[in-house]
Amino acid sequence: MYDYVIVTHIPAFYKVNLYNELSKKLNILVVFIASNTAEKRADDFITLQNVKFKYELLFDGNFQDRDVKENIFKLRGIFKDIQYKKIVVSGWDLKEFWYLVITNSKSKNCLALESTIKESKTDGIRGFIKKIFLSRISTVYASGKLHQELLDALCFKGEVKITKGVGIINKPSFEPIKKEYKKRFLFIGRISKEKNIELLVDVFNQLPEHTLTVIGTGSLEKELKNKANSNIIFLGQVNNTELQDYFNKNDIFILPSLSESWGLVIEEALYFGLPVLISDNCGASELIENGKNGYIVNTENLYNIINQIDDKLYKTLLDGVKNVSIDKKDILQIEVYL
Repeated sequence: MYDYVIVTHIPAFYKVNLYNELSKKLNILVVFIASNTAEKRADDFITLQNVKFKYELLFDGNFQDRDVKENIFKLRGIFKDIQYKKIVVSGWDLKEFWYLVITNSKSKNCLALESTIKESKTDGIRGFIKKIFLSRISTVYASGKLHQELLDALCFKGEVKITKGVGIINKPSFEPIKKEYKKRFLFIGRISKEKNIELLVDVFNQLPEHTLTVIGTGSLEKELKNKANSNIIFLGQVNNTELQDYFNKNDIFILPSLSESWGLVIEEALYFGLPVLISDNCGASELIENGKNGYIVNTENLYNIINQIDDKLYKTLLDGVKNVSIDKKDILQIEVYL
């Protein structure tokens, strides 16, 4: 009998890392909706290499191209032949998830919640639909405080367990580099509206002595390249295995997102020793102590915050980052499921 059957969108590397760790202590089966996606940070963002748990794949192709009815038919076949204590669905956004929570008993149904109060509607028809979904859920594994606030707003009465994350980042061993503040900022993510990258370009266009390195691709890339001054460098897509070099070459990671369910790259920046400057819309903002290992900012104040950072303040932030343990956080994330 499986302890958990986990049904999730795609085999993103950080999910695979989490499930590998869970499989050391639990008997789990993971069902991936699809093997890939058209929207990803890098080619090695999705992987089924080094998988140490049992898994099923509903559709071998891009998530966006799947046949939902065929997926539901396959789910029916999988669940018909297995026994399990709990099922964990990774959201309320897919018909596949709705099928599972309706056809399973509420006592078995669990939700891994990555949506926050900042990005989710809680009133009107959308709020009503979410409440219906939650009425079929007994336990929610919520990523953090902003996710808990969403559950409170939706009047969820079941059990809530805080995971402090959405998965486990790759953590290669490395020698810390002694840094001096050279006003080098790094952005990693989609070049799209919700990442608020246009604001970053506007701000750094006014800060010619600062540099901004942008890693990622997206719908606004061409437009913003044309708008950006020479101190803003667009590198396009960079594989995960190469990101460490860019964390080493820069001083501060910056993510002014309008919407960010968690922000895995915030964990990556902290792991590699970078202070972070993020918006208060990021789910992972609870990892940041203002003025100690980074800043949580209202984006309207972004220019002023960047401009006030000097050598002394930067050293304070660096010292604060040394006190952040991503390893300890991940141990807690695993223990929540045990």
